[in-house]
Amino acid sequence: MALRVAREAVAVLPDPARRAVRLRRRDAASRLVSLAELDTVLEQAAESFARGEDAGRAFLADVRVTPPETWPRDPFSAEYRAWVFELYARISGRSAYAVAHESSPFDVDAALRRPFPYATGSSVVVGDDLMARGAILRALGLPAPARVVELGPGWGNLTADLVATGHEVTAVDVDEGFCRLVAGRVPGARVVHDDMLGFAASHKGRPYDAAVFFESFHHCADHIALLELLHGVVRRDGVVVFGAEPVDVLAYPWGPRLDGLSLWSSRRYGWLELGFDERYFASVLRRQGWAMRRIAGPAATSTVYVATQAW
Repeated sequence: MALRVAREAVAVLPDPARRAVRLRRRDAASRLVSLAELDTVLEQAAESFARGEDAGRAFLADVRVTPPETWPRDPFSAEYRAWVFELYARISGRSAYAVAHESSPFDVDAALRRPFPYATGSSVVVGDDLMARGAILRALGLPAPARVVELGPGWGNLTADLVATGHEVTAVDVDEGFCRLVAGRVPGARVVHDDMLGFAASHKGRPYDAAVFFESFHHCADHIALLELLHGVVRRDGVVVFGAEPVDVLAYPWGPRLDGLSLWSSRRYGWLELGFDERYFASVLRRQGWAMRRIAGPAATSTVYVATQAW
């Protein structure tokens, strides 16, 4: 009871105070490092990963980079966007972001036999993935067969679930390796090699009943444009489902996440690891013509956001 009251008290605070309370609580048990120290810390993380997936993730769970002290006021402005990608460049060590960075080094043949998360050998990682996928399927709420486009299917686990359920699935991924993997694992899916924005902008066919993002929306370089384009991808009474996306309390409205695993992914591979403050996420959806519903799950990764067209 006391914990619930405390959460409700924090929730009604103005944004800056709410973020400060939540972030202080989170950072109390974290190892705060500077960007200058990041490479040294990530070398230590690599040593932990050499002992196993759980060891590596446990090490990174305690690592955070200290948030910037200031950022542009308007999260919808060109100035704010420039600030986001300047911070990305500093974190990733790349001069600028490119969609080509969204590639994953892996052996397709090995992944056909044992894809992520099963290849980690971690019951925790596999369990979280299964819960997240189950939450998405429940939130989708469409009887089969429905026409579903999955944007950023990655390893194809949810793709396989959707096809096995009886849905007609189009899987769109910018990574050619993932396209080969999904085509090999899920022969019932239509696989398209394209980035999210490119596919959404060029879609001229019959609208889909649903668009699904599973740990993928936060990799989009222009989420505001994508939300607008989705009106032409999903039918008027269709749904957009966001599963296992990093929507939480962020130090700033949106931008690169500063937790250990996100820092590892951006620095090592160049991936764009955006996060969204929940209030900002609701506001940007509303601004782009979407009504949002949050469906809480038993774990953070199983919380789902469902959007329907409000225009």
